[in-house]
Amino acid sequence: MKKSGIDVINILKYTMTLTIFIYVVFLVIAQGADAPMEQVAENVLGMVETDGMEEAGAQDFKRYYGLNAGDYEDVALYLPDDVMGVKELLLVKVKDKSQIETVRSAARRRLDTQTESFEGYGAEQTKLLKAALLENRGSYVFMSVGKDADKAYTAFKKSL
Repeated sequence: MKKSGIDVINILKYTMTLTIFIYVVFLVIAQGADAPMEQVAENVLGMVETDGMEEAGAQDFKRYYGLNAGDYEDVALYLPDDVMGVKELLLVKVKDKSQIETVRSAARRRLDTQTESFEGYGAEQTKLLKAALLENRGSYVFMSVGKDADKAYTAFKKSL
């Protein structure tokens, strides 16, 4: 009787280990998944207050980030509509994962430049810039500045 009890425990232990392993593999695979830019942008924009931002084009992407939009699969950029605004959203879907670091560096420079510009007199703007989120997942680079940055990032993660 004791021997069969040990066998049942071992079987349960191995089953639990296998279940956890499969779950971790699923999480890793799901993290690298990609969705169409239209869907990701729509989901993220649905979670943030867009007042104070306006959609920007390829020229603005070049001007503020120093990157050519044509080098990437897709770019969605929303910039502040006021000179005292810092609310910003950037979504870039790269063609090749080797481009991720280039986009992240450009976004980091943009945040640093904005922080330097507002430091000393724009306390609220500086606070938002220092709390900005810059992340990458799958083939996407995400950056959000604003009070809704956490909500935007949550929507971004759920979209992929």
